[in-house]
Amino acid sequence: MIGSAEGPLLEPVTQGLLGASFGQALYGRRLGKPAIVWGAVLGMLPDVDTALSLAGPVGEFVWHRSFTHSLWFGPVIGPLLGLLVWRWRREGAETRGAWMGLGVIAILTHPLLDWFTSYGTQLLFPFSRHRFALDGVAIVDPAYSAVLALGLLWGALRGFSRPPSQIAGALALAISTAYLLYGYASNERLKREVRESLAAEGIGDARVEAYPTLLQIHLRRVVVRAGSEVRVGWTSTWTGLSTWERFHESQDPRIDVARDSPEGRVFQWFAMGMTTGRVPTREGGEAVEIDDLRYGFPQRPRQGLWGLRFSFDADGRRLPGVVERYNRPLPAPAGDLFREIFQRAYAVPPREGG
Repeated sequence: MIGSAEGPLLEPVTQGLLGASFGQALYGRRLGKPAIVWGAVLGMLPDVDTALSLAGPVGEFVWHRSFTHSLWFGPVIGPLLGLLVWRWRREGAETRGAWMGLGVIAILTHPLLDWFTSYGTQLLFPFSRHRFALDGVAIVDPAYSAVLALGLLWGALRGFSRPPSQIAGALALAISTAYLLYGYASNERLKREVRESLAAEGIGDARVEAYPTLLQIHLRRVVVRAGSEVRVGWTSTWTGLSTWERFHESQDPRIDVARDSPEGRVFQWFAMGMTTGRVPTREGGEAVEIDDLRYGFPQRPRQGLWGLRFSFDADGRRLPGVVERYNRPLPAPAGDLFREIFQRAYAVPPREGG
């Protein structure tokens, strides 16, 4: 369903809560409230790479979650930033190590949390451009954020430098981590069940992926690719109910031309090969749209949350340099979509005759 229409705006908030929670649990007693404040700031820091999203239609796809999200970034940059904070605050030598440690842990845990989403995080950049994704939770998950926020609220009420605050922070981190692992395990179990169902149909070579959807953990968008057929399913790991939509990939040669372009290859890499192409009817010329199948809406199996549009002339030749990124708006009214998400996730339809 939706990976994140609001994700680029709300994702840093969750990362700030995570960094603050580590500051509370590990350094609150020694550093007090500043550990929570600076833990939040440093926890959000890796998302400064969104500034590079302005670099053309595929800038965000290439650079967001790249070098600032690599596993080396926190251990290398974190101590330096922690040292700068310590010097700026003019504290004694006894807190220097704590500030450097906070810099490491607050920054390092940012890409580890991103790893549990579906967007893809370049954990080994620049040594590898592979995108890692565990598909455990959506970018926007209120339950995860709420657990961390409650721990911080308890610490604020009790005093961040007191032991109960550290306990509350550690407990919030333990519960939120268990929540991530639960989402990942649920996703893997669902994929195994879908593969078993396909095997019963005699389909053994299909690619099966499942992705979390917005605002909750149990409704999953399942994408199955078997030859030219694509199945997009909506499955609740809470109720076990599934609905499926199907379509066949277009064989228009212009789609291959678009995919083989530099921008098209970047988008294929970004979406981890989970794209679909179509040639929509529109005024003013021909176009090819390549959508990211990992994110989308019910009743629109071909349409992703975002994609690239390539222009062609009347003879089927691609117009050089004309590439447009588009973001599809939420179906209106948005409230109906959100209700549908939770109904599909948790509502069990009444039995016939009941």
